[in-house]
Amino acid sequence: MVIALDATEYAEIVLEHALDQAARHDTLDLHFLTVIDRNDPVEPAKTTLARLVLEGFETFRHGTRDWRTRLHVRVGKPEEEIANLAAEIQADLLVVGRFGQHRGRIVEDILAAAGCPALVVGLTEHPVESPKQCPACVAEREASAGERWFCAEHSASGDVQLTTFLPSSTTAASGGPLW
Repeated sequence: MVIALDATEYAEIVLEHALDQAARHDTLDLHFLTVIDRNDPVEPAKTTLARLVLEGFETFRHGTRDWRTRLHVRVGKPEEEIANLAAEIQADLLVVGRFGQHRGRIVEDILAAAGCPALVVGLTEHPVESPKQCPACVAEREASAGERWFCAEHSASGDVQLTTFLPSSTTAASGGPLW
């Protein structure tokens, strides 16, 4: 797995999503990568990457996981170096953020060049607002304990039912209609 981290405040979010994916495996090769410009010093980039990864491990690396970890600092263009590392190690997954230094066209170029599945971590640009619900539909759901979802006005005959309920006494363990 290749995890591309930039030097912005968003790197921790990408790291959290990557380690969440990694936590699903006992044995895994993790390659953490940061790409710097030719004029940037390498040593501070190494220190920053190491600190970030170690802090993340404190939260996610529980138990007896056999994770091999490599830290990479490369000089060049992120869209090239991230895709190159993924290809070099034949990565099964690439994790990259869609913000910070990896925003916009850079992420699109990384995805186009990467030869593996990718998890692109993004932030919503606006708060998610649910549409206003019909008060009669809400009352119908509450009164029927979720058996009926829509009021008479919104439930025309022939509409698709969204949910199929099993009787409360039926469980998969007792061999109900699922078996």
